[in-house]
Amino acid sequence: HAMGAATESDLAHYLTFPRFAPGTRRAALRALLEHGEVVEIDVDGSSGRWLALARDVPKLVRARRAAAPSRGTTLLAPFDSLLWYRERVARLFGFDYRIEVYTPGARRVHGYYTLPILHDGELIGRVDGKTHRGEQRLEIRHVHFERWFANAQPSPATGQRVDREAALDGVADAFASLATFVGADEVTLARVTPGRLRPPLQRLLTAPAT
Repeated sequence: HAMGAATESDLAHYLTFPRFAPGTRRAALRALLEHGEVVEIDVDGSSGRWLALARDVPKLVRARRAAAPSRGTTLLAPFDSLLWYRERVARLFGFDYRIEVYTPGARRVHGYYTLPILHDGELIGRVDGKTHRGEQRLEIRHVHFERWFANAQPSPATGQRVDREAALDGVADAFASLATFVGADEVTLARVTPGRLRPPLQRLLTAPAT
């Protein structure tokens, strides 16, 4: 239900606890299909087999006709259910996400414990932060923005361009919210990739609250 529509592989990687044997899982899905609780649907731009709960189909049809826009900016935890199946995230959002906690420092690409940045329904980047509790300071060690976003190109997920100014404003607010959550009174910004986006983000972080 939370996924809206999914392939059989999506379901197998989403429902990982408790663990079911592949045969048990397939038999359960077959029974749901036979009873009409789950149905096959067509998804634009995909030739694979997609499934949905029968009761959700009217909502999916309405969403296709008049999609309600997602609004707001938030940081996702690495274990958010949206990210459980990395291949699905890459397929739907063009976003390649990996947790690098156990990756040797010299081989890390984005940082030790990066949080994906979700803005208006788009995954526009990720942030590696560190809390210095003794100083009550949140250090934004590195922000990596997706190349398409940084270059004002259409999103690989929707084909739409994102308002970069509004997105950066939302990112700054999300950092301030995270600082409050971890008990930090100050937010400091280190690296931003690409570097040209650091000055506007820094200005937003240091602007007086309105």
